[in-house]
Amino acid sequence: MNSFLQPIVGIVFLQGLLKREEQKNRRAIDMPNRADRVTTYRQAFMGVLGIPFDEKLQNLVKRLEKEGHTEKGISFSVWRSRDKLNAFCKDKRFMSILENEINKWSWKKDDPRWTEYWKRKNEALKALRIRKEIDIASIVKPDAVKENDVLNIISVNPKGYIYFIQGLCGGAIKIGFSVNPEKRLKALQTGYPDTLTILLMIPGNESSERIVHKTLETARLKGEWFRPDDFVIEKIKEWKSGLSRIGGE
Repeated sequence: MNSFLQPIVGIVFLQGLLKREEQKNRRAIDMPNRADRVTTYRQAFMGVLGIPFDEKLQNLVKRLEKEGHTEKGISFSVWRSRDKLNAFCKDKRFMSILENEINKWSWKKDDPRWTEYWKRKNEALKALRIRKEIDIASIVKPDAVKENDVLNIISVNPKGYIYFIQGLCGGAIKIGFSVNPEKRLKALQTGYPDTLTILLMIPGNESSERIVHKTLETARLKGEWFRPDDFVIEKIKEWKSGLSRIGGE
Protein backbone atom coordinates (compact mmCIF):
# COMPACT_ATOMS: atom_id res chain seq x y z
CA MET A 1 0.00 0.00 0.00
CA ASN A 2 1.17 3.51 -0.77
CA SER A 3 2.91 4.94 2.31
CA PHE A 4 0.91 8.14 1.87
CA LEU A 5 -2.39 6.25 2.13
CA GLN A 6 -1.46 4.15 5.15
CA PRO A 7 -2.14 6.85 7.79
CA ILE A 8 -5.44 7.76 6.07
CA VAL A 9 -6.63 4.15 5.96
CA GLY A 10 -5.54 3.74 9.57
CA ILE A 11 -7.49 6.80 10.64
CA VAL A 12 -10.66 5.65 8.85
CA PHE A 13 -10.35 2.20 10.41
CA LEU A 14 -9.75 3.58 13.89
CA GLN A 15 -12.59 6.08 13.58
CA GLY A 16 -14.92 3.17 12.84
CA LEU A 17 -13.71 1.27 15.89
CA LEU A 18 -13.94 4.35 18.10
CA LYS A 19 -17.44 5.14 16.86
CA ARG A 20 -18.63 1.66 17.80
CA GLU A 21 -16.87 1.95 21.16
CA GLU A 22 -18.45 5.35 21.77
CA GLN A 23 -21.90 3.97 20.98
CA LYS A 24 -21.23 1.10 23.37
CA ASN A 25 -20.16 3.50 26.12
CA ARG A 26 -23.15 5.75 25.48
CA ARG A 27 -25.43 2.76 26.01
CA ALA A 28 -23.52 1.80 29.15
CA ILE A 29 -23.91 5.23 30.73
CA ASP A 30 -27.33 5.99 29.30
CA MET A 31 -30.38 6.82 31.39
CA PRO A 32 -30.60 4.85 34.64
CA ASN A 33 -34.20 3.85 33.97
CA ARG A 34 -33.36 1.58 31.04
CA ALA A 35 -33.13 -2.15 31.62
CA ASP A 36 -33.52 -4.88 29.01
CA ARG A 37 -35.59 -2.43 26.94
CA VAL A 38 -38.41 -2.42 29.50
CA THR A 39 -39.59 1.12 28.86
CA THR A 40 -43.39 0.85 28.51
CA TYR A 41 -46.20 -0.13 30.85
CA ARG A 42 -47.21 -3.09 28.71
CA GLN A 43 -43.66 -4.41 28.66
CA ALA A 44 -43.41 -3.97 32.42
CA PHE A 45 -46.73 -5.37 33.59
CA MET A 46 -47.60 -7.84 30.84
CA GLY A 47 -44.07 -8.82 29.83
CA VAL A 48 -42.22 -8.79 33.15
CA LEU A 49 -44.97 -9.56 35.66
CA GLY A 50 -47.33 -11.41 33.34
CA ILE A 51 -50.40 -9.51 34.52
CA PRO A 52 -52.88 -7.44 32.49
CA PHE A 53 -52.41 -3.70 32.40
CA ASP A 54 -55.93 -3.17 33.67
CA GLU A 55 -57.88 -0.09 34.68
CA LYS A 56 -56.65 -0.27 38.27
CA LEU A 57 -53.01 -0.15 37.18
CA GLN A 58 -53.75 2.52 34.60
CA ASN A 59 -55.26 4.76 37.26
CA LEU A 60 -52.25 4.20 39.52
CA VAL A 61 -49.68 5.15 36.88
CA LYS A 62 -51.71 8.20 35.82
CA ARG A 63 -51.64 9.44 39.40
CA LEU A 64 -47.91 8.75 39.70
CA GLU A 65 -47.25 10.57 36.43
CA LYS A 66 -49.01 13.64 37.85
CA GLU A 67 -46.61 13.43 40.80
CA GLY A 68 -43.63 13.63 38.44
CA HIS A 69 -42.83 10.02 37.57
CA THR A 70 -42.36 8.93 33.96
CA GLU A 71 -43.40 5.83 32.06
CA LYS A 72 -39.77 4.78 31.66
CA GLY A 73 -39.09 5.32 35.35
CA ILE A 74 -42.13 3.36 36.47
CA SER A 75 -41.39 0.57 33.98
CA PHE A 76 -37.81 0.37 35.21
CA SER A 77 -39.03 0.16 38.81
CA VAL A 78 -41.24 -2.80 37.91
CA TRP A 79 -38.31 -4.52 36.21
CA ARG A 80 -35.99 -3.70 39.13
CA SER A 81 -38.43 -5.09 41.71
CA ARG A 82 -39.79 -7.92 39.56
CA ASP A 83 -38.92 -10.72 42.00
CA LYS A 84 -40.63 -9.02 44.91
CA LEU A 85 -43.64 -7.95 42.85
CA ASN A 86 -44.06 -11.41 41.35
CA ALA A 87 -44.23 -12.82 44.86
CA PHE A 88 -47.09 -10.46 45.75
CA CYS A 89 -49.02 -10.44 42.47
CA LYS A 90 -52.02 -12.20 44.02
CA ASP A 91 -51.73 -10.48 47.38
CA LYS A 92 -54.24 -7.80 48.34
CA ARG A 93 -51.27 -5.60 49.29
CA PHE A 94 -49.89 -5.71 45.75
CA MET A 95 -50.92 -2.18 44.75
CA SER A 96 -49.41 -0.56 47.83
CA ILE A 97 -46.21 -2.63 47.48
CA LEU A 98 -46.02 -1.68 43.80
CA GLU A 99 -46.38 2.01 44.62
CA ASN A 100 -43.69 1.78 47.30
CA GLU A 101 -41.27 0.12 44.87
CA ILE A 102 -41.95 2.76 42.23
CA ASN A 103 -41.27 5.55 44.72
CA LYS A 104 -38.11 3.73 45.72
CA TRP A 105 -36.59 3.24 42.26
CA SER A 106 -38.17 5.80 39.95
CA TRP A 107 -36.72 9.31 39.87
CA LYS A 108 -39.24 12.12 39.51
CA LYS A 109 -38.58 14.80 36.91
CA ASP A 110 -37.53 17.30 39.58
CA ASP A 111 -35.38 14.83 41.53
CA PRO A 112 -32.04 16.56 42.38
CA ARG A 113 -30.19 13.32 41.56
CA TRP A 114 -30.74 14.05 37.87
CA THR A 115 -28.38 17.03 38.13
CA GLU A 116 -25.53 14.83 39.36
CA TYR A 117 -26.43 12.13 36.84
CA TRP A 118 -26.26 14.47 33.84
CA LYS A 119 -23.05 16.01 35.16
CA ARG A 120 -21.38 12.59 35.37
CA LYS A 121 -22.73 11.53 32.00
CA ASN A 122 -21.37 14.66 30.31
CA GLU A 123 -18.00 14.18 32.02
CA ALA A 124 -17.87 10.58 30.83
CA LEU A 125 -18.67 11.57 27.24
CA LYS A 126 -16.13 14.40 27.42
CA ALA A 127 -13.40 12.02 28.60
CA LEU A 128 -14.35 9.58 25.85
CA ARG A 129 -14.05 12.34 23.25
CA ILE A 130 -10.64 13.33 24.58
CA ARG A 131 -9.35 9.76 24.33
CA LYS A 132 -10.81 9.45 20.84
CA GLU A 133 -9.03 12.59 19.62
CA ILE A 134 -5.68 11.49 21.03
CA ASP A 135 -6.04 7.96 19.64
CA ILE A 136 -6.61 9.38 16.16
CA ALA A 137 -3.68 11.77 16.57
CA SER A 138 -1.39 8.92 17.60
CA ILE A 139 -1.77 7.27 14.16
CA VAL A 140 -0.66 10.37 12.30
CA LYS A 141 1.98 11.19 14.89
CA PRO A 142 3.05 8.09 16.87
CA ASP A 143 4.59 10.10 19.70
CA ALA A 144 1.37 12.07 20.25
CA VAL A 145 0.27 9.85 23.12
CA LYS A 146 3.67 10.15 24.73
CA GLU A 147 3.57 13.92 24.42
CA ASN A 148 0.03 14.00 25.80
CA ASP A 149 0.49 11.29 28.39
CA VAL A 150 -2.31 12.91 30.35
CA LEU A 151 -4.28 10.31 28.34
CA ASN A 152 -2.87 7.69 30.68
CA ILE A 153 -4.54 9.49 33.56
CA ILE A 154 -7.90 10.44 32.09
CA SER A 155 -10.58 7.86 32.79
CA VAL A 156 -13.20 6.95 30.17
CA ASN A 157 -15.78 6.92 32.93
CA PRO A 158 -14.51 9.48 35.47
CA LYS A 159 -16.00 9.59 38.93
CA GLY A 160 -14.48 12.97 39.70
CA TYR A 161 -11.16 14.77 39.32
CA ILE A 162 -7.50 14.43 40.20
CA TYR A 163 -6.78 17.83 41.74
CA PHE A 164 -3.49 19.67 42.24
CA ILE A 165 -3.69 22.25 45.04
CA GLN A 166 -0.97 24.65 46.18
CA GLY A 167 -0.69 27.88 48.12
CA LEU A 168 -0.25 31.16 46.25
CA CYS A 169 3.16 31.57 47.87
CA GLY A 170 4.27 28.12 46.75
CA GLY A 171 5.01 25.25 49.08
CA ALA A 172 4.00 21.60 48.94
CA ILE A 173 1.41 20.49 46.39
CA LYS A 174 -1.58 18.41 47.47
CA ILE A 175 -2.53 15.85 44.82
CA GLY A 176 -5.64 13.80 45.43
CA PHE A 177 -8.96 12.62 44.08
CA SER A 178 -12.33 14.21 44.75
CA VAL A 179 -15.78 14.34 43.21
CA ASN A 180 -15.86 18.02 44.17
CA PRO A 181 -12.36 19.58 44.19
CA GLU A 182 -13.73 23.03 45.07
CA LYS A 183 -15.31 21.63 48.22
CA ARG A 184 -12.07 19.81 49.02
CA LEU A 185 -10.18 23.08 48.57
CA LYS A 186 -12.38 24.81 51.14
CA ALA A 187 -11.81 21.97 53.61
CA LEU A 188 -8.03 22.15 53.16
CA GLN A 189 -8.07 25.93 53.47
CA THR A 190 -9.24 25.70 57.08
CA GLY A 191 -6.19 26.31 59.22
CA TYR A 192 -3.84 26.67 56.24
CA PRO A 193 -1.75 29.86 56.54
CA ASP A 194 -1.65 30.63 52.80
CA THR A 195 -4.45 31.05 50.24
CA LEU A 196 -4.85 27.76 48.41
CA THR A 197 -5.62 27.52 44.71
CA ILE A 198 -6.30 24.69 42.27
CA LEU A 199 -3.47 24.37 39.75
CA LEU A 200 -5.04 21.65 37.63
CA MET A 201 -7.98 19.23 37.52
CA ILE A 202 -7.91 16.05 35.42
CA PRO A 203 -11.06 13.92 34.91
CA GLY A 204 -10.41 10.55 36.54
CA ASN A 205 -10.94 8.19 39.43
CA GLU A 206 -8.98 6.49 42.22
CA SER A 207 -6.94 4.49 39.69
CA SER A 208 -5.99 7.73 37.94
CA GLU A 209 -4.85 9.14 41.26
CA ARG A 210 -2.54 6.17 41.80
CA ILE A 211 -1.02 6.69 38.33
CA VAL A 212 -0.24 10.33 39.15
CA HIS A 213 1.20 9.47 42.56
CA LYS A 214 3.39 6.76 41.05
CA THR A 215 4.62 9.13 38.33
CA LEU A 216 5.62 11.74 40.91
CA GLU A 217 6.76 9.28 43.60
CA THR A 218 10.29 10.69 43.83
CA ALA A 219 8.86 14.03 44.97
CA ARG A 220 6.45 12.65 47.57
CA LEU A 221 6.78 14.24 50.99
CA LYS A 222 4.05 12.41 52.87
CA GLY A 223 0.72 10.95 51.87
CA GLU A 224 -0.75 13.16 49.14
CA TRP A 225 1.70 16.04 49.61
CA PHE A 226 4.48 16.45 47.04
CA ARG A 227 7.56 18.62 46.84
CA PRO A 228 7.19 21.31 44.12
CA ASP A 229 10.48 20.48 42.42
CA ASP A 230 11.21 21.10 38.75
CA PHE A 231 10.03 17.64 37.71
CA VAL A 232 6.63 18.02 39.39
CA ILE A 233 6.09 21.54 38.05
CA GLU A 234 7.04 20.47 34.52
CA LYS A 235 4.69 17.46 34.65
CA ILE A 236 1.81 19.67 35.76
CA LYS A 237 2.54 22.09 32.92
CA GLU A 238 2.79 19.18 30.48
CA TRP A 239 -0.53 17.67 31.58
CA LYS A 240 -2.22 21.06 31.55
CA SER A 241 -0.91 21.73 28.05
CA GLY A 242 -2.04 18.30 26.90
CA LEU A 243 -5.57 18.93 28.17
CA SER A 244 -5.66 22.35 26.50
CA ARG A 245 -4.61 20.96 23.12
CA ILE A 246 -7.36 18.37 23.14
CA GLY A 247 -10.03 20.63 24.55
CA GLY A 248 -10.18 18.93 27.92
CA GLU A 249 -9.70 21.98 30.09
